[in-house]
Amino acid sequence: MSNQEILNRLKLFGMNNLTLEKELLKLEKSGINIGRSTSIKSEEVVDTDLFESELLARGQKMADFYVLYYCIENTIRALILERMVEKHGATWWDTKVPTKVKDEVRDRQEREKDTPMAIRSTDPLAYTTFGELIVILDANWTDFADTIRSQKAMQKILSELNSLRGVVAHSADLSDDDIDRFKLLIRDWLRIQT
Repeated sequence: MSNQEILNRLKLFGMNNLTLEKELLKLEKSGINIGRSTSIKSEEVVDTDLFESELLARGQKMADFYVLYYCIENTIRALILERMVEKHGATWWDTKVPTKVKDEVRDRQEREKDTPMAIRSTDPLAYTTFGELIVILDANWTDFADTIRSQKAMQKILSELNSLRGVVAHSADLSDDDIDRFKLLIRDWLRIQT
């Protein structure tokens, strides 16, 4: 499967997820409990009765935004990988990524080696933060100008998504306005890609 096919499938997955999310939300708002927020059965991890029901409900609501964020971040990684390999070959990471990003990634990879965790990847792109993805896109804008219609729009949308990322990643609650903003930013990101 080519990188373009992977990217297209990730985009389609993200868009289908947004559509499904909207329909599932309608069902839940009508009072139907569809149990969609449990990807791991609670009895497999811990007795969820140990937690307050309101806290569990908030966590399940935020889990949906983690899934969306996961999809958008990895779609961007796939876009970068495909385009950079296409334009610069297999050594693109060494020649086209800003030194500061490469140094930070190398540090993360080394720190991960010193843990008992599984090594997540041999691909350094897997170790980039969302903010570093923006830096890579910016530093190589001419390679993406025919794929993303505006550098300023890209910077604005991804910077705002990066701000919301902190809320999602650090187990805080998104306000109703930020939920709307999050969904709109994802649609904006998809819209500016040509």
